[in-house]
Amino acid sequence: MLPGLFAFDLDGTLLNDRKELSGANLRALQEMAAGGAVIVFASGRLGSAMRKFVPPALGEVAMLTLNGAAVYTGRSKGAQKILDAPLSDTIADQLMDYAPGRPFGCNYYIDDLLYAVRNGTTAPWLKLYHDQTGAQYHFVEDLERFRGRAPSKMLFVGDTAIIDKQEEYFKDLWGGAVYVCRTWDHYLEFLDPKANKATGLEVLAKEYGVEWRDIAAFGDAANDIPMLEKAGYGIAMANATEEVKRAAGRVSQWSNNEDGVAREWERMKKACR
Repeated sequence: MLPGLFAFDLDGTLLNDRKELSGANLRALQEMAAGGAVIVFASGRLGSAMRKFVPPALGEVAMLTLNGAAVYTGRSKGAQKILDAPLSDTIADQLMDYAPGRPFGCNYYIDDLLYAVRNGTTAPWLKLYHDQTGAQYHFVEDLERFRGRAPSKMLFVGDTAIIDKQEEYFKDLWGGAVYVCRTWDHYLEFLDPKANKATGLEVLAKEYGVEWRDIAAFGDAANDIPMLEKAGYGIAMANATEEVKRAAGRVSQWSNNEDGVAREWERMKKACR
């Protein structure tokens, strides 16, 4: 029996390195949907940066945005937000005070918009993030206007060695009180513990009446681990990190640049014949 819900990370998984949805992967998604399966895009991106990858021909797609901080049903269920798990204002204010003057950029996400302070130090890293995701920045002189508010998440973007040190520091500082995770070598995200891809998928699965054993999840990065561990079919791409491969039930022999999703779909169909 084929899965009833398919969840896909975007960068490094469903999209190739040119940030494109290949024809083969699109056809696979259409076949899944035509067979009655729910399609979910699950990404750390803003919803506005994810929607451009939903082809008109595909129709129904549920959206797990900002790593699970904001989760939406598909159009058949009104495209309603069914999970909102923002980062606490106390943690956000601490990060806001910590970041200025340090050698990385700091992204602040709130109300489906992205804010940052651009200066000589942060500009190259903010450009890297924009080039990788296509997200549109709103530049401000400082983040003080947001003090006391609860953003969907915050993110540091910088040199890998610097981000490694930040990850170690904040995980030691906060433990499990904050979800601190890597989504790329250059990115470190800070979220509410409920804002992860497993929790977001659980809420969507209940809404659509699908059990975990009937969910297929595809991913390549550390923030995909929660959903890969819980899904009945947790599939790591060939280009995934070793940590992700260890967490998955299956490691694909194909990468995101080799239509890995479409090839895994063909393998699933053959197994069910």
